[in-house]
Amino acid sequence: MRSILRLFFTISTIFVFTSFLHSQTHNITGNIYDLKTNEPIPFATVKVIDNNSGTTSDENGYYILKIDNGLHKVVVSYIGYFSDTALINIEGNDAQRDIYLTPSEILIEEITIAGEDPAYEIIRRAIQYKKQFQKNLEQYEYDAYSKFVLRSNQGSVQPEITSDNKYGILAILESQTKGYFKKPDFYKEVVVAKKETANTTRGVALPFIVNFYDEDIELGETSIPGPLSDDAFGSYDYKLIGTTSIDSLLIYKIQVTNQSNLVPQFFGEIYISDSVFALMKVDLTTNNAANIRGITEVNFRQKFSNYTDSKKNEFWMPTDNQIFANGSFAGFINFNAEVYSVVSSYKMNEPLPRNIFDEYIIKVMPDANKDSAYWAQNQLIKNSTEENKAYEKIENDEKKKEKEFNFGLGGIKLGKYISSNPLNYYHFNRVEGNYLQLDANYRNKFGKDVLDTYFGYGFSDKKAKYEVNYTKRLLRDRSLFVSASFFDKLKTLSADPPGISEFTNTVSSLFFKTDYYDYYYANGYRFGISYSFLPQIRTGISLGQEKQQTAYKNTNFSIFKSDQDFKENPPINDAFTRKIGVNFRVDPNKFKFIDWGDGDISRIRMTRFPILRFGMDYSGKDFLKSTYEFRKFYASLTGSAKINVFFNPSFRITGEYLTGDVPFQELSYFNTSTGVLNAEDDFKTPAYQEFLGDKLYSINIENDFGKILWGNIPVLKEFDLIGFYNAGRIDISDANKQLAAYKNFSGTDGIFQEAGFGIGSILGVFRVDFAWRLNNFRSGENFKIVLSSLGL
Repeated sequence: MRSILRLFFTISTIFVFTSFLHSQTHNITGNIYDLKTNEPIPFATVKVIDNNSGTTSDENGYYILKIDNGLHKVVVSYIGYFSDTALINIEGNDAQRDIYLTPSEILIEEITIAGEDPAYEIIRRAIQYKKQFQKNLEQYEYDAYSKFVLRSNQGSVQPEITSDNKYGILAILESQTKGYFKKPDFYKEVVVAKKETANTTRGVALPFIVNFYDEDIELGETSIPGPLSDDAFGSYDYKLIGTTSIDSLLIYKIQVTNQSNLVPQFFGEIYISDSVFALMKVDLTTNNAANIRGITEVNFRQKFSNYTDSKKNEFWMPTDNQIFANGSFAGFINFNAEVYSVVSSYKMNEPLPRNIFDEYIIKVMPDANKDSAYWAQNQLIKNSTEENKAYEKIENDEKKKEKEFNFGLGGIKLGKYISSNPLNYYHFNRVEGNYLQLDANYRNKFGKDVLDTYFGYGFSDKKAKYEVNYTKRLLRDRSLFVSASFFDKLKTLSADPPGISEFTNTVSSLFFKTDYYDYYYANGYRFGISYSFLPQIRTGISLGQEKQQTAYKNTNFSIFKSDQDFKENPPINDAFTRKIGVNFRVDPNKFKFIDWGDGDISRIRMTRFPILRFGMDYSGKDFLKSTYEFRKFYASLTGSAKINVFFNPSFRITGEYLTGDVPFQELSYFNTSTGVLNAEDDFKTPAYQEFLGDKLYSINIENDFGKILWGNIPVLKEFDLIGFYNAGRIDISDANKQLAAYKNFSGTDGIFQEAGFGIGSILGVFRVDFAWRLNNFRSGENFKIVLSSLGL
């Protein structure tokens, strides 16, 4: 079950609970009030005794109960009140009934105890109940309804004046689902109805009901000890801070305090019943060490109701579930999420449908998209006026966007599928000088077709450039792709820099005469096809050719350093190169799948085994008519592990071996940090193109120590400490060194080594590394401070 909870927290959209309802039902609606104060009671439990179904009231005390024709006994309960039982007869029509609950009067808010706090004995009893609960529970199914409301300071829908939330609604998702669970960890969720705002390309609200009886609660890659885990006293302090009741059943209110801010833990309050010692209510929040990247706080609120199986075993199960999360991205995009889940029925230890568990853990029914009439009849949490306005406004905004230009963080969009990135419109380097470019990118729904194009002109080299890249996904399970590329462009030696690095290189070149890269011209094409005949194995083949020519420095213009010259651009071995290649990816992990109900399938990795990639490229003189004949063999092994909060290692092992006559521009190199913003897993201290060769071996290792040093220090507690070690060797044969048109490079002197530490999670996406060479020393290059970004 824990792996499923981890899955739901890491899928691209937050998943929320929903309810599967039978067609021949009617609505009982009304409000639940405090009899003495006449104030509404939010999130009270409404339960039909004879069939284990029910609902909860919303934050305003309003409830919607789905019920069949006939006479039913309905019980309404809430901690601190006497329950109200009513006989309700439904004869083909909806009904309305307000309910008033009487306070139980048994309430003590402060308790002073000498010696061991009685909360500890209550927790011991609750742990014993947990073990019996887990022993008796074999399987169950449930119906549920969920709503997920995402708010942001970037939302187009402004908040209501009367709202307590300062952010407007960005998106809403609602779903009805039917869920199945069987020991030890079989799980299936069937989405029978869903609805979302028009700006949600693909989303579904799925249940994320945390089982607080589990030993550990999994949030993304973070494991948090449960408040009733067997070793709970090693993580939490407990204090009995009050008592209340439901009817005559005494309820203990216990404060839970985390013992450390350095490791993931909860804090807050739990409510446990007397005699049974079952959880009745949970209100727990993650400490800072438990929060995943971009999230500053997650609060869980649950209430429980009792259900029985055919053997009269009693189970207190969560029926009302709320999750509130706050976070930010890049320091200026702030958001919060509100997740509401109502479980309307449970069937405990009853036989499940045959063959319900298969490779699909989430299945969206093809007819799950329901109209407003359906939701008016079946929605369990009534939409607020603000939410109804958000649905309407977002739909209107999306329709407008389909017909007009829109400017946003991702660039300029023309309609739904065409975009352009202004960051690419201009750049400057010592070869092209001032360069203007217009790009256009097409991505249809779910990325089945992707087309990226640009056309540009360099005013110093007086050359036009273009590139057209197309990728097509042919099968719904994403197993078969074909791609094609045509280009006539200026390429960088070594890897192409990401867009933001090209921008920073423009700034440094234009203002300070520092052009980090070297270049050559390439004209040609490339075709590729890749296919996964098993989820664990993918293979691909490619064919490409390039006419490669030396590029020369064509300008010395600079705003501030006009008296200095740019460095010369190095020559390459001018060549015609035609290559064929084959590649493989071996991913031994286990996978589960999502059937989206529209012909598309997504897969989810369930384990964390390392991934192996390897392949070969061949350029031949006779058969392929290339200028140079050579072969390149390459392989890499990447992996990561989550051992504990302070030991989260990741690694990459790489090897490249080239044989034959290898031209200068095809030599192997370390991925190194250049420019202002870099990739996280680069080598840090080697200079650009410092080490080149025809044999390369490298290993990159790092560990995320989390907040081990400063988890208790304000401001600093938001950052992670990372340690890293990189080592590699590059050798160059005498023949290929002699062949190279440019010879101002070398292999490493033995095994190059560097080490250092980084500060991560800066504004959620940035990281600063402090790196030192351990050998192969070079003046001015032995220590570097490097800024990198997630995703580059």
